Amino acid sequence: MKTTGFSFAGLNGLILSENKVKITKNFQPFLRNYQISDYVIEYVSCAKLPDLYGEFLYTGIEYDVIQKENGDIIRIFKDAKKAGFVYAYSRMLPFEEHVKIFYLKGNEEYFDDMNNSFFHSGWEQILLWKKRMILHASLIETAYGGILFSGVSGAGKTTQAELWMKWEQARQINGDRPILYKSDKGWLGCGSPYAGSSECYINECIPIKTIILLEQGTQTSLQRVSITEAVKRIYANSTVYTWNKEYVEKLLNLIMILVQEIPVYRLINRADHDSVEIVKKELQKEVI
Repeated sequence: MKTTGFSFAGLNGLILSENKVKITKNFQPFLRNYQISDYVIEYVSCAKLPDLYGEFLYTGIEYDVIQKENGDIIRIFKDAKKAGFVYAYSRMLPFEEHVKIFYLKGNEEYFDDMNNSFFHSGWEQILLWKKRMILHASLIETAYGGILFSGVSGAGKTTQAELWMKWEQARQINGDRPILYKSDKGWLGCGSPYAGSSECYINECIPIKTIILLEQGTQTSLQRVSITEAVKRIYANSTVYTWNKEYVEKLLNLIMILVQEIPVYRLINRADHDSVEIVKKELQKEVI
């Protein structure tokens, strides 16, 4: 059995696999060699998959989710390029710190590097059960603390990070999917192996000062949003298993704690220097 250790967002994990897994560039900064792990992900080959029948909770291109009569929730992995060929499955609930993915022997190609093997792990659920969440955002470190720029695709997350790096010597930690969690020192934003076009794979955690929800407009304005709106907008920009009631409840509870402790603003902007200045002045007020 081959082992691969890694660490991010204050958690140590271990992958167990029967075959060697290629380490892709985005995972290299997160490799660690720990004897004690917070959770284990194991890939197990089998000669035949069991009958996978149940009530469909979700149907997608890459996997389906069913609930069996005994209550178990099963994720079934399939290959759309091969007419929906089912090659693996995993049990998702109840959550276990030793997660097993069973795959049909001879289909190691789906697990031969860290990117495709990690996809099958249910990473988002592992993190959430450890009180961590993934936010679709750009995370930068500034002289005023960590800033998360979040919004729908095309809202300008990458542009805002670049403006801050240009005008305020900010440092980018992650450009697409940072991990957030509350430590004994407050809320932290952490790098992850998934960084989008930024390819910014930094294995660090920084204190979060604020979250900025982005919108494009002809004039620049900054306004603090209500807790209700902040929860709604951050939930919309998070990774969510909408078919999993317990997952949704845990995520909403975590977001509620986050927005009660971290200020959330709406920034309508033209993606120029003014958008940097207006946020900077607000953060300077808070420092004073």
